[in-house]
Amino acid sequence: MDIFGSLLFKILMGFVNLLIMPWHIYQWLNLDTFKLKMNAITLMGMSHQFFYAVLALVCILVLLGLYSRSFLRGVVGLLEGFNGRIGRIAAWFALVMMIQQVMIIAVGQIFRGNELTFSPLGLNLVEEELQWLSGQLKFYNAILIAMASAYTFIEGGHVRVDLIYSAVKKRTKHWIDLFGTMFLFMPSTILLWWFSWPIAMNSMFKQRPINIFSEKTSWRGYRFESSGTAEFSWVWAFKLLVVVFAGLMFVCAVAFLLRNILALLEKEKDIPTHYSTTEPLNSMGKAAPAGHPN
Repeated sequence: MDIFGSLLFKILMGFVNLLIMPWHIYQWLNLDTFKLKMNAITLMGMSHQFFYAVLALVCILVLLGLYSRSFLRGVVGLLEGFNGRIGRIAAWFALVMMIQQVMIIAVGQIFRGNELTFSPLGLNLVEEELQWLSGQLKFYNAILIAMASAYTFIEGGHVRVDLIYSAVKKRTKHWIDLFGTMFLFMPSTILLWWFSWPIAMNSMFKQRPINIFSEKTSWRGYRFESSGTAEFSWVWAFKLLVVVFAGLMFVCAVAFLLRNILALLEKEKDIPTHYSTTEPLNSMGKAAPAGHPN
């Protein structure tokens, strides 16, 4: 009973902290030193207060969505559009990766060089060893995975392995997706964020190392961890991308949760499980005509 009471109190405090968020920001801006501000940032991302405030925000979106269908449609479109734009931008790195790979092969195998130089009009824009550029391809691939996975999910592009999902009715699919999002999708993204946040912060900053149980730290400056090899060595960037991936997938999970709630509430409108099944929803909750903007 005490555990239930403590959990309920923390959830209620999440609503309170969300309500007084401007006051928390004001307090942070008025901290005496830059070090104290950075200490607060490094601990904020994995704090219980942050978690319950985000949980409170999701609950508010759900409650407002149950009250107003137009609000629910608008939030779904906003969240899916946000991830969609980021995903489409990230997708361009596939082209960059392909062009850079061709250039590496041409310079290394045809011209037998070990360095790629690009200096139009005497402006030295690129002068890197091929080994560095080859390692950089891994970073482009990491960007694609971290920033376009949510976009791919929204469009229904991920492979779904199931035994019963494809054979059931669409309304049953929405119920499966709803509970799967609540008990699998969202918790997994939260856990990934919780474990990856201290790893990324320790890699980016000089400080007393933090972990998932830390309640204080001592920030000393920037670090930006590198591997110390001739290859592309931005280790900190790879670790930060894990946090970005967790955040974007959580936004995707919230949008997917709300989409399934909308579909269950408006069963007469036959709302698809993913908007790529037809087109993005328009303001009436029906499939929009071809060319309709997202």
